Amino acid sequence: MRSLVLTLFCTLSFSAHAATLQAGQVWAYHTRQGEEASTLTILKVENYKDLGKVVHIRVDGVNMTNPIKGNAVETLPHLPFKDAPLQKSITKLLRQTKPVPDFKKGYEHWEKAYMAHQAGAFNVSVTEMLDGMPKAEWVEEK
Repeated sequence: MRSLVLTLFCTLSFSAHAATLQAGQVWAYHTRQGEEASTLTILKVENYKDLGKVVHIRVDGVNMTNPIKGNAVETLPHLPFKDAPLQKSITKLLRQTKPVPDFKKGYEHWEKAYMAHQAGAFNVSVTEMLDGMPKAEWVEEK
């Protein structure tokens, strides 16, 4: 009986943490210090043979500087994430928004690079990705 209760508890605990992500959901997440009001919006959810479930998101309320142009950046309009690290990043569903913010340009740019085997999906937490962005190699789009 004890193992049945433990198994049931572990199953319920796991399922409580695995949210069903859908386009239009706005989530709170484990943010960086000073960005506690930042949110992420689910833009699209897709499945790929090589990447698994990819969740395309938008992040609002960040405090970054564009490393090429030097201007302030508060919104990242398109970021592809693998499901598992995104699930660990989100903390609370805040609301559902419709329509989903426009992300066509960013998505098409990513999709083209993905099809050419030059892009994938982030496999780290949202905070780790944000912390790593200033250190990334940046190229100005022409």
